[in-house]
Amino acid sequence: MAAMTTTLTEFSDSADSRTYTLSGHTVGEPRLVIQKRKVPTSVAGVSESDIKVVYGTTDSNGDILSSKISFEAKVRMPVSGDSTDVTAALAVFRDIIAGDEFGNTVTTQEYLI
Repeated sequence: MAAMTTTLTEFSDSADSRTYTLSGHTVGEPRLVIQKRKVPTSVAGVSESDIKVVYGTTDSNGDILSSKISFEAKVRMPVSGDSTDVTAALAVFRDIIAGDEFGNTVTTQEYLI
């Protein structure tokens, strides 16, 4: 796997959540990565991991908008699930996100194909 190239700076930390800032972060235009997790309590449980990227933005006049840009990925998997299935599902997810079709979906809200 390739190493992550985005530089994250830890901002806050609790038992099951961490918030990181990115370069250019301000209160008015946040640049955040929020990571959350739910750790299962038994082998029959389901683990959850959540990564959310939040970006503040401006309108065409340069005025800061109260609504933010947000991308989020949630992963749920049974603790006793087959690791090859996890790897296969991850490969499909990475392929979709890395593809030009996904970029088009983001900007036009059209389906992938």
